[in-house]
Amino acid sequence: MAKKRVGEIRISKRIVRIAHEVYPLANISRVRTMRVVYKGRLSTFYPLGQLVVVAALAAAASFVAEEVLPEAREYLPTVLAVAGVWGGLLALWFLYRLIFRRTRYSLVIETAGTQYTALWGTDLDELRHIEGLIVAAIEDPPATEERYTFNNAFYVGNTFARDTFNVSGGGRATVNN
Repeated sequence: MAKKRVGEIRISKRIVRIAHEVYPLANISRVRTMRVVYKGRLSTFYPLGQLVVVAALAAAASFVAEEVLPEAREYLPTVLAVAGVWGGLLALWFLYRLIFRRTRYSLVIETAGTQYTALWGTDLDELRHIEGLIVAAIEDPPATEERYTFNNAFYVGNTFARDTFNVSGGGRATVNN
C-alpha cells in the first residue's frame, strides 16, 4: 500500500472525515498522539548487530588464512576488502538512521475499543492541534462543517513502509517487521 498524503480533515456535527476514512463523533472514545518506535529490521541500532557479524567473519577469515590454511592467504586481501566495504555501508546506514531519520508521530483514534492510526507525520505540534480539534468537536460539535488544512505533510492509514502500526498502551506506536 502506498502512502497517501492528506491535505485536510473535515469535522461536521456528527463525523470526522480524514481522507477516505469517516469516524462518527459519537463513537470516538479516545484520541491520542504517539511517537512511532521502530522494532526489528527498522530499528535504529539494527545495523550494529550486522556490523559485529561482518567484523567477526573478517576476523575468522583472517585467522583461518593465517593459521589453518596458509594457501588461502592470496584471497585474504579480497575478503577483507569486501568486508570493509560491507562494514562501511552498514556504518553509513546506521549513521543515517541515527542522525538524519526524523521522528514520526501518529494520531490514533479509538472507536468502540478498536484503535486506528488515522494520520502519521513528523510534526508533533500540528498533530496535537488536530487532536485538540477532534476532542473539541466531541465536546461541542460544530453547527456547520469545518475544514482544517495541514501546513505539513501528513499521511493517512494504518501502514507505514509496508508495516502495520501496533498501538501499545505506553504512548507509542511500534512498527514491527
